[in-house]
Amino acid sequence: MTTPAPTRVLMVGLSCLDHIWQVERFPPLSSRTTAHAYRTQGGGPAATAAVTAARLGAEATLWAVHGGDFSGQYALSDLQKEGVETGNVRSVPGATTFVSAILVDPQGERHIFPYRGAGLTDTIDGLDLNSIGSFDALLVDGRHPVMAEAALQEARRRGVPTVGDFSDTRNWHLTPLLDYLLVSEECAEEALGRNEPEAALATLRRHPKQLVGITLGEEGFLYDDGDTVRHVTALPVEVVDTNGAGDVFHGAYTYGVARGWSDERCGLFASVTAALSCTGIGRSAIPSAATVDRLLEERTAQEMEEMRWT
Repeated sequence: MTTPAPTRVLMVGLSCLDHIWQVERFPPLSSRTTAHAYRTQGGGPAATAAVTAARLGAEATLWAVHGGDFSGQYALSDLQKEGVETGNVRSVPGATTFVSAILVDPQGERHIFPYRGAGLTDTIDGLDLNSIGSFDALLVDGRHPVMAEAALQEARRRGVPTVGDFSDTRNWHLTPLLDYLLVSEECAEEALGRNEPEAALATLRRHPKQLVGITLGEEGFLYDDGDTVRHVTALPVEVVDTNGAGDVFHGAYTYGVARGWSDERCGLFASVTAALSCTGIGRSAIPSAATVDRLLEERTAQEMEEMRWT
């Protein structure tokens, strides 16, 4: 019997270092607020999506840029421990890695304070664009637009499906190159000019065949496949930390696209994966595919139907 080829995904974009504090009160009442938990780990949308895909069982590769500093080395080591292929994570001597301070409040909501680094050159030098044809799906987060555009153009030439993770409308010129444009609620509001997610879907679409979707946190996932608007409600969980949940969603969705799943299955699988990731701090609770599948199987058909409506 022939062993099926592993699912292979490529993520292109931000890799950074996160310093995460769980605080007892936010906003603070004085100059000093106690933190009852602390964790340092790699972060960034594309990097966390790659970690998610690896946890789910895919062969995940990341193209990103670090500084040649301690933070860059730490983030790289974190990725390698997760099994992410990092041969094209470029380390720039003298550059400063993107880092974030993240405060997680008692309700699990995160507040991010990013420092965007310095000297992180965005170039395709040294990248093997021809290798993109060997992947089953590509995700970009738009943070390194030169790398992202080159990868998207090559993916289009080779028929590799493409997913975009956009938290705002920066580098919006990349969006017509995407098969799946999945944005945050904040990005949808910025694009439409008001907070009305369903109305924003038509504004977001960049070409007729593009699926557009909006992640809505605890309100789930709203998407339009070109024929119908659908909504997947979020799986109720005991929330510890929402940091990175959107990145996890995109990684799981890209994994589903790479597997050739239907739009509905991709959205449901990604929603459950993202919800489970909120039950621990940082990346610690990102589940395996077996865990997600087992949860989906254990729920009754009626319960699963309640997670979606047309």
